[in-house]
Amino acid sequence: MKILMVGAGAVGGQFGAYLHESGADVQFLLRPARKKIIDAEGLTLDLPAGKLQIQPRTLSAPELTPDFDLIIVSCKAYSLNSVITDITQAMGKQTVILPLLNGLRHLDILGRKFGDDRVLGGIAKTVATLASPSCIQIKHGPGNITVGARTPDQRQTAHAVWSQLHAGGIQAYFSEHVMDDMWDKYCLMASLGAANCLLGGTVGEYMRSQAGGEIALQLFKECVDTAQASGHPLHPESIARIQHALTNRHSGFSASMYRDMQADLPVEGDHLVGDMMRRGEALGVACPMLKIAHAVLETYMGRRES
Repeated sequence: MKILMVGAGAVGGQFGAYLHESGADVQFLLRPARKKIIDAEGLTLDLPAGKLQIQPRTLSAPELTPDFDLIIVSCKAYSLNSVITDITQAMGKQTVILPLLNGLRHLDILGRKFGDDRVLGGIAKTVATLASPSCIQIKHGPGNITVGARTPDQRQTAHAVWSQLHAGGIQAYFSEHVMDDMWDKYCLMASLGAANCLLGGTVGEYMRSQAGGEIALQLFKECVDTAQASGHPLHPESIARIQHALTNRHSGFSASMYRDMQADLPVEGDHLVGDMMRRGEALGVACPMLKIAHAVLETYMGRRES
């Protein structure tokens, strides 16, 4: 497969580097300023076991041609519209997109633009940060990607993509129920991000307060009820696992949205918390805590933009 990796952030840079190192036919689509840095310095993964440095093949948007088999999108949600503009000229007749964003709203946006049949289900799991424009710090192992078909007609294509990723040095899983898996992660990330940002701390930090755990669990319940109403109920084991993660007094766990807020960067608040709230309310689910958390995130973004 000829692969276009959109961006080289913590997710795209990490998994794209694995593909490059394995000999896969992968190119990175980068903004001009970042392209200049990566072309000059290469891309380094700072892994627990040591460092991996590669010299990736890079492209800018004007250089794109419609001959890619797979486009992997791993940008932040607030950059998705500009990414769509860029990748439109890379879409050939058989090109499929594997989005690795958190949440679900991006599936609707990409589907409206390119057709639902061209957009696979995908999940990336990693604990990584962009330490510098040319270095990604990975804290806990190599991470993994889950791929699956959102419709029965996509199954053969999704399996081929999984096979390519697996052969390309990525710890990859094929899911027969990828939308259920995406809802599972969505409930975790929306409730965790909302709790971190609303309460102003990591899990262990907000658990020092009298009501921190109660608030986090109420946020999660609203997400679980929304998933249930949407036809994707979480498994009891998943519910117990996430409840524990949200209330572990010894945990330094936090969502990337909270870390972005701490760094005064844009956040995916509306894409994750706002979208979850709207989905729930449209299905008759009361979401009072999500509404409060969304207001906090909107206030933060409004202050940044002003």
